[in-house]
Amino acid sequence: MSFIKARQIALAGARSVHAATAFNPADDVAAAQARPFSEVPRPRKVKILRGFMPGGEFYDNSFLDFAITMRKRYGDLFIIPGFFGRPDFLAALSAKDIETVFRNEGIWPQREGLDSLVYFREKVRPEVFGELKGLIAAQHEGWGKFRSAVNPVFMQPRGLKMYYEPLSNINNEFIERIKEIRDPHTLEVPADFEQEISRLVFESIALIAFNRQMGIIRKNRDNPDALSLFKSSRQIFQLSFKLDIQPSLWKFVSTPTFRKLMRILNESVDISQRLIEEARLEEERRLQSGDKSVNNSMMQRLINIDPKVAVVMGLDLLLAGVDASSTFLGALLLCLSKNQDKQHKLRAELMRVMPTKETILDEESMKDMPYLRAVIKEALRYYPNGVGTFRNCATDVTLSGYNIPKGTQIMVGANVLMKEEAYFPQADKFLPERWLRDPETNKKVGVTPFTYLPFGFGPRMCIGKRVVDLEMETSLAKLIRNFHVEFNYDASKPFKSLFLMEPAIPFRFKFTDVDN
Repeated sequence: MSFIKARQIALAGARSVHAATAFNPADDVAAAQARPFSEVPRPRKVKILRGFMPGGEFYDNSFLDFAITMRKRYGDLFIIPGFFGRPDFLAALSAKDIETVFRNEGIWPQREGLDSLVYFREKVRPEVFGELKGLIAAQHEGWGKFRSAVNPVFMQPRGLKMYYEPLSNINNEFIERIKEIRDPHTLEVPADFEQEISRLVFESIALIAFNRQMGIIRKNRDNPDALSLFKSSRQIFQLSFKLDIQPSLWKFVSTPTFRKLMRILNESVDISQRLIEEARLEEERRLQSGDKSVNNSMMQRLINIDPKVAVVMGLDLLLAGVDASSTFLGALLLCLSKNQDKQHKLRAELMRVMPTKETILDEESMKDMPYLRAVIKEALRYYPNGVGTFRNCATDVTLSGYNIPKGTQIMVGANVLMKEEAYFPQADKFLPERWLRDPETNKKVGVTPFTYLPFGFGPRMCIGKRVVDLEMETSLAKLIRNFHVEFNYDASKPFKSLFLMEPAIPFRFKFTDVDN
């Protein structure tokens, strides 16, 4: 697909957005009656800064906990002051305000990116990225063109069916790895098991990004390219967080953290370019040999758009997917370990669809697993990853009775609502059943709109949602079909985060073989 065609598609999408958000006279009335932006509750900057320092009330707390505490003090709408030259941003934490923000996000939704990544792609490696800054770094029309080009590859379920068998094989390798490393007496895995989960997730994402198995789980654990990409995919976001979210002087002086990030990004780009070029040449040789079968892999479809698009998307998949998906798989195992009745119910479903442990998952078998999908949805609610997302106001809006001017940076805190009793009864309990159809009425229990948005909403929702779903469904199905999973330690605070969550305790799961 050419980028001229992509621009036409993006413009068509923009027209449909405008049609869906047509002018409503009531909006003018609400705006006229609204209070000025200057009156939005605002905590004192010094107090907030002190709270995040050692000994402060928010020190070493998650940003989600911070948002929940601030909401209790200041209400559903308040300003979080910016530090060290960064602008203030507005926290919107009510379903109605969240809907208003998303309904007015404009032709091409804009959110604050990671400036250090933008700098690298614009200034350090412009010959690779040019106008293709990727979905993480691009804004405005550039983002719209890129998203329109890659949407057909990622948003259609049919493009994923070819990955069921290779993902099953990758998970079989992970199962063998668990058997190798668990203690023969206690059946517990080592304290660094989170690293093994990350290798599984990396291997799964690399399969889609580069159409090859790296072998980093067992077969080729020291594969230099794989190890470099694996380490960098975990470091890039952490370093960017230090540069772009925490106080940093990198925009004024080259700091050690900035130099380290630039070096890691360069290495990642070089390896990704080489892998994509090898795949392109291999495909050429295959076609020249007379093989007329269609290569419908996601990577090849991206190469058909532009090899540089394949490089950028491969990098973005690793950057956005490895850490977040690794943490989520750990959360899934933790939820089932601490709720054995739910684990037994899931295994009963799996044993019906997978008569043996060696059963290869495919498109048909995966259709018949409603409880598996309910478990995954509930885990996303029970352990929300971060507060939500960000948007820049594309127009003046009224939120919670206040006039919010165009250009305001807004933290759309939808994940805060996932713990609300008003929206999710027994919110403190892990209840996959809340996502199932009622056996008598065959209807699902209604969820209030804009209270469950783990992948965002609208044109800028996470493009990797289907990839994550496939990855989690396959991994969880294979693991629970093969093992009884336990966690015999305190799990009252298993995760920590400043923005996205990460494990705060060793994941020493106990894996006992299922008998048949």
